[in-house]
Amino acid sequence: MDYVEKSSFAGRVLRDMTSSVLVLDRKGYIVYVNKPASGIFEISEDLEPGKTKFDLEIKQQANDEFSTLVLDSLFDRENTHTGKVKYVSPSGKKYTLRVSSSFLELEDNDMENLVVITISDETKEEILLKKFHDSSTTFSTFLFGFSLWMIFYALWLFLKEPFPSTFLTHGIEFLSIGMLFFILLKTDLTWKDLGILSNNTKKDVIVGIIVAACAFGFLCLLKVVARMVRPGSFEPELPFFDITKFGVNQLIYILTAGVQEFLARCVMQSNLHRIMMVNRHSVATSIILSSMIFAALHIHFGFLFMVGAAILAGLEGILYYKQQSIVGVWIVHWVFGVSGTLLSLIDH
Repeated sequence: MDYVEKSSFAGRVLRDMTSSVLVLDRKGYIVYVNKPASGIFEISEDLEPGKTKFDLEIKQQANDEFSTLVLDSLFDRENTHTGKVKYVSPSGKKYTLRVSSSFLELEDNDMENLVVITISDETKEEILLKKFHDSSTTFSTFLFGFSLWMIFYALWLFLKEPFPSTFLTHGIEFLSIGMLFFILLKTDLTWKDLGILSNNTKKDVIVGIIVAACAFGFLCLLKVVARMVRPGSFEPELPFFDITKFGVNQLIYILTAGVQEFLARCVMQSNLHRIMMVNRHSVATSIILSSMIFAALHIHFGFLFMVGAAILAGLEGILYYKQQSIVGVWIVHWVFGVSGTLLSLIDH
């Protein structure tokens, strides 16, 4: 029986195709497989033609659609059968494949009729499309929550601030926790996609501590300059760095910093970046927009606080982009907030 020879013209064409090609005889034995197909189906390119049967029953339930497309070529020989299907390899790797199968009836009666299967691997495209969809859904839901928060803020002002502004800050935290549950329940985004898990936690922590130390030095310098420019800005009897202000609230602020960074980085910045991926300035745009939204969520603390929050969020956005994890920015956020309180720069 004369099978497709790799040294022949047809064999070289099939070999050099970017698409995966698998050729079976009508009994299901493998006649030819090129390199891309051998990777997907985990079949050696060097197998002897006609001696190894292609197992259509591998992960049978998961591969039903793929098997049907192949078998349809035997029962309906006049048409080419195409479709987008899921496929699970023998090792368990999952693919999304664009499959086309057709029956090749050879004119030479001494040769077996063949089933030619061409496959385009669309797994990466499918993953990107799913992430884009998840990001769009997540960010749209966040905008709904953000709008409700702004309406609640307007109502708070209308009622002449009937309760402390810290309640509005807690609203941001509840929005963050709500978004976390929404993402876990309604999307396929992983902890790594969200930037919660780190590839190198130790390095991220060290970098976070270094940046936090620089932030602390900047705040100290800012207070020195503020006391020189406006000596009456601070109560003279208070120490430069009031450690007595460190208490339970500052410890609880560790959680506050974490949930706020989740909202700013994992919900806003990451999803904006995925949505605007086609834009060559998507990184800078996602950092700027997420920083502005984060600042807007602190409108109840006043204009100067919002400006400071936007600048801090922008710097943290750069650090998050470099690390792809909230570990470092979490440390910076907490140290910055606590230092500002102990230096009497902010009432947090």
